Amino acid sequence: TALTALVAYYIFPFQWPFDLCMTFGAILSATDPVAVAVLMNELGAPPRLRMHISGESLLNDGSAYVFFNIFRARFLYDLMIPDVGQNIGWGEGFKLFFQLSLGGVCIGTAFGIGTVLVLHMLKH
Repeated sequence: TALTALVAYYIFPFQWPFDLCMTFGAILSATDPVAVAVLMNELGAPPRLRMHISGESLLNDGSAYVFFNIFRARFLYDLMIPDVGQNIGWGEGFKLFFQLSLGGVCIGTAFGIGTVLVLHMLKH
């Protein structure tokens, strides 16, 4: 995300604000797990490697979504349109990132445990 944003900021001729560049970088940094899975199948990669690659891709997609939301709110706030966007400082941005990331992990873990329990009850 940051590397794409730096390219957009310093190389592109548009003179975008940095928050817009970070939003742009967050959009472009998310990879397509389906395309990667098809490539792994064609190359005959072991199932464990495919699982690791798919998990990393989903983690990358989740972090890109969180970055997109944070920097979109910052950019829209900079446009100075009333009631649009939010002034998110760096400290609050880090807090929001970890809150959303860890919240997603907790919700995913709870649903995973619930699914395992339901499957266990159905089996017996």
